[in-house]
Amino acid sequence: MRILLICEGQNEEVLLNILLDANVFIFSRDELIGRRPYPIRQLNNPTIKSELKHYGLPVKVYRVGDKQNDKLAIPRDLKNIISNKEIYKYCTKPELEMLLILNECLEKEYEKVKKSQSPKIFAKENIKYNGQKYDQSSEFLRIYYGGNNINKLISSLKKYKSYKRHDKDELYLADLLK
Repeated sequence: MRILLICEGQNEEVLLNILLDANVFIFSRDELIGRRPYPIRQLNNPTIKSELKHYGLPVKVYRVGDKQNDKLAIPRDLKNIISNKEIYKYCTKPELEMLLILNECLEKEYEKVKKSQSPKIFAKENIKYNGQKYDQSSEFLRIYYGGNNINKLISSLKKYKSYKRHDKDELYLADLLK
């Protein structure tokens, strides 16, 4: 069974591509529909529909993001390809920036201000890499976690799993690591 890997936005897409390129997931790029993650929230995207119909067989759907309150609607014409039983949520809540905060060992400092400050704002104010402040850009994440820094990302994902408790239907990206 192949996997449709979808994510909330471009930053999640960058991290997923870094992990896929490093071959650290329990699946490979070759097992993915389209051989890549798609930055979409719903399945009504024409590109996705075309890819899924071309494949034609049942698939698993892995959703990655921080906010996954919305139900993934399965379009009528995809019901023979996607089953609700094969949709899995991998969360990074409250926001993706928690991975940066954990990697920099700033979680205790963040806990002090989390009622008044989002992880995104905290990261912008407190995280620098190679002299550049975190700016929410995909490029910052590519530089921060890319190349020889893949272990930072893996470590952050594992640390996040022990740090944050999820709802019972929400999994962790660390669960997808080899």
